[in-house]
Amino acid sequence: MKLILLIIIVYLVYRAAKSWVVRNLQAPDQNGSRHPSIDDVMVKDPVCGIYFPQREGVALKHGGQTLLFCSASCRDRFLEEPKQE
Repeated sequence: MKLILLIIIVYLVYRAAKSWVVRNLQAPDQNGSRHPSIDDVMVKDPVCGIYFPQREGVALKHGGQTLLFCSASCRDRFLEEPKQE
């Protein structure tokens, strides 16, 4: 009987400690919320069509707008293609 009671107490202490650690590991954001925030926006490459994080894109100003490409090679392919009119 004492062994079962000891096992229950150890289990409850373990659960309480685990709950406390998990709660304190999640840092609150600027609004005090503990929900994960969006790290970056995904954008689509106009040449190859893959999605990539905006911060990793290769930018090109073209026709009054800024285009983002997944790599310098996709940017270069875009510049080499004949203009479609």
